Amino acid sequence: MMHFGIDFGTTNSACVGIEDGRRLIKFTDGYGNPFPSIVIIDRATGQVYCGREAWRRREELRGSCEIITSVKTLLDSGRVWNIAGRVWTPEMVAAQVLAALKRRVSERLGEQDALREAVVAVPVGFPAGKRAALRKAAHHAGIEIKSFVSEPTAALFCHYEEVGHCVRVGVFDWGGGTLDVSVIENRNGRVKEIATAGLDKAGDHIDRLLAEWMHNRIMSEAGRKVSFDQMAPEARDKMLAACEQAKKDLTWDDLVEIQIVNYGDVRFVHEDVEFGKFSQLIGPVVDQAVQCFEDCVRRAGMSIDQLDCILMVGGSVNLRPLSERIARSWRGKEFYPPESEWSVAHGAASLSVSPGVHTLAQTLGVVMSDGTLYPLLREGEPAVAGERASAVFALVEDDPAASLVFADGSGGTLGYLNVPSFGFFREKIEVCAEIDRDLILHIQARSMNRSARTTREWVYNGLRVNYQLPVTRLEVADGG
Repeated sequence: MMHFGIDFGTTNSACVGIEDGRRLIKFTDGYGNPFPSIVIIDRATGQVYCGREAWRRREELRGSCEIITSVKTLLDSGRVWNIAGRVWTPEMVAAQVLAALKRRVSERLGEQDALREAVVAVPVGFPAGKRAALRKAAHHAGIEIKSFVSEPTAALFCHYEEVGHCVRVGVFDWGGGTLDVSVIENRNGRVKEIATAGLDKAGDHIDRLLAEWMHNRIMSEAGRKVSFDQMAPEARDKMLAACEQAKKDLTWDDLVEIQIVNYGDVRFVHEDVEFGKFSQLIGPVVDQAVQCFEDCVRRAGMSIDQLDCILMVGGSVNLRPLSERIARSWRGKEFYPPESEWSVAHGAASLSVSPGVHTLAQTLGVVMSDGTLYPLLREGEPAVAGERASAVFALVEDDPAASLVFADGSGGTLGYLNVPSFGFFREKIEVCAEIDRDLILHIQARSMNRSARTTREWVYNGLRVNYQLPVTRLEVADGG
């Protein structure tokens, strides 16, 4: 049996399968990389392009097509596109990415509809509305989301053998589109997320910086005054692809060559990029990334010295200018796993095989007439979808409506609900609380003297949860 984990990313989405509890399979874009989260739609025909080839041709197709990137950030936003007589929502666009990923899995395994369900990793604090929208998109793609897990929790579980002994863990997740950092507390597998931060500059931004710098150098040598954006789309695609590869090669080499045939009017480009110049070029971005993480650590009430480990995941963490920069200030606390761009998806797949449990990170209940809190949900209890907690309250005064006040364990008011009643003294009001699969809390209340049609509901999207990892770590062999 195959279990799947998906890291649905802003720029790239990684999918990992674990077969029979041991063999690991990475479902790549055909070139060994995660699958691009890009959807290109022809404005005239409505034809949809996805995958690495679409990514490499995005500048070429920009004139005739709608290029939609970073759809993860647009979920539940209300944004729409009118393309070729059809209205597209972010959920529909995300479904195209997931459907293309599903086809890639079927091609690799030679089995139709192989990817039916998966554990999906999302950023810390990914809003409940976005989780519900992503679940809807997955459903349209023919994938059932078994559960959501935060990306740092998935990364921690993937490398639990190496860093599971650490209590205070920083997670530095730098991919193609964004930097996501967090500080988590791990006590015997119980993961509490303390602080998070992010930056919208990552691998793609660095590719563009290098491409524009290289373009300006070529134009200067040719004696021409043409900006990068003024180049033909095909030329921009060639330059971006060449600079992306050069960026990767500079992780190991001090000098790389960029060669392009027919770059606009320049018949042949043959230019060297030195590591020192590359490091100087992206230095400000690296500094911003480091500062983002260090600010997050401070917001967690800690210092770098107090962290036990810094887990480095994502495709951009291997950039040598970054590793050299942090080696001077993070005192060797960083841990670089191999193939870090697959860590989150791998951890999600492992949690599909051996699931963990969300637990409540807050107590929540009804404020009584004397100001005390009657808890409906208690901190530390499992947050199990579909389980109901109920209680019956009585009116203490004659009133045509029961006014319920909901608060957390610290006394903070979270919301209100007015429930129709007859206003009898000690009239019974039934209150039922239930958490759905997207960790959204639904509380329904009605007078037991009235019909079910008078039921009123309060929905709370801000439920705070921790995650209890499985006690035993599943051993998984890499099947390539």
